[in-house]
Amino acid sequence: MGPLSGIRVLDLSSFLAGPFAAMILGDMGAEVLKVEPPGGDLARQWSPYLAGEGRFFQGWNRNKRGLAVDLSTGEGRELVRELARRYDVVIENFRAGVTRRLGIDYETLSGVNPRLVYCSCTAFGSRGPQRDRPGYDPVLQTISGTAIGQHRYNGGVTAICVIAVSDYQAGMLMVAGACAALYRRELTGRGQLVETSLLQAVMTLQAQNFVKAPRTPEQGGMGIYPYRLFETADGHIFIAGGTDRFWRILCDTIGVPELGRDERYASNGQRVNAAAGISAQLEPLFRSRTTLEWEELLVKAGVPCGGARTYDQFFDDPQVEAMGMNQIVEHPTIGPMRVIGVPVDFSETPGAVQSPAPLLGQHTDEVLREIGWEARIAELRAGGVVR
Repeated sequence: MGPLSGIRVLDLSSFLAGPFAAMILGDMGAEVLKVEPPGGDLARQWSPYLAGEGRFFQGWNRNKRGLAVDLSTGEGRELVRELARRYDVVIENFRAGVTRRLGIDYETLSGVNPRLVYCSCTAFGSRGPQRDRPGYDPVLQTISGTAIGQHRYNGGVTAICVIAVSDYQAGMLMVAGACAALYRRELTGRGQLVETSLLQAVMTLQAQNFVKAPRTPEQGGMGIYPYRLFETADGHIFIAGGTDRFWRILCDTIGVPELGRDERYASNGQRVNAAAGISAQLEPLFRSRTTLEWEELLVKAGVPCGGARTYDQFFDDPQVEAMGMNQIVEHPTIGPMRVIGVPVDFSETPGAVQSPAPLLGQHTDEVLREIGWEARIAELRAGGVVR
């Protein structure tokens, strides 16, 4: 199933960016094998747990088989090289230099399989003075300007987004890079190294904020108004008055049509400069009704807006259901488990959620038999090479 049916992906990654990329490729029909150390991907240890299985791990590793192997052993590295002969794509997000030290880097694996597309993601990239620096998404959010940029949404307080935005973006960049390299391979017969990083990802998410013209001064305030959360009688609602037309419709709907026709606020630039004064007039109005009342009124009028909901409330939303984004899979120890649906629709070759995240080493014996290592299974297990 899916447009990538027939493509085989070897997922050597851990935590988030790499596993998420491999999962999306699996959603699109690729056959994905997740390779973990005998102790498992450390994301398995992040709470909360479902029947002993980490919920975070479940969110990033569906549609995969699982193999547990110790890459610090010669036999473990030999196994990965043997697998690389049979696979189309490798996904890894080790720190710079680790794969070379282990002998599973692009140069080594492409030597046994010249058609291999090797996708690598690090925190700071594979070159430059900070190539060896460790990093997680909040680190990149903080140093890239993102945390300070949150000022306008957090009352002047520096803050990071609770969603690991650079990890997810890096994952999607790997998906795009893998697909582009696979297409190129169809033309040339050769694979290639595809690299990205959390640094590159966090910058692409806010490309507009890095645009500068040294000889040309900026004009006008930054941002859109209204484009913010407002407190209601029982919660919050986000109002996105992204155009002058939406601004006028908003004012008509909430009962202040004169504000929408005030020449002082006719353009977005004027509203941004006068945001504090306008907010002082709008805030008491929004506190006069509930979130649901405002949302129903404004949606009917055509104003982009959204009431603040919990994860559970949104997952049960009829629109989420209509888009097929609330799926149920059967996990061997957890039982029925809800997961998000496939985020890309294909008219001719639809992807699907076919299996939950694998148990640690669930398919180890199966994979070893496939590559002709059946006679070595007992020896490898006894030696702690596989689990």
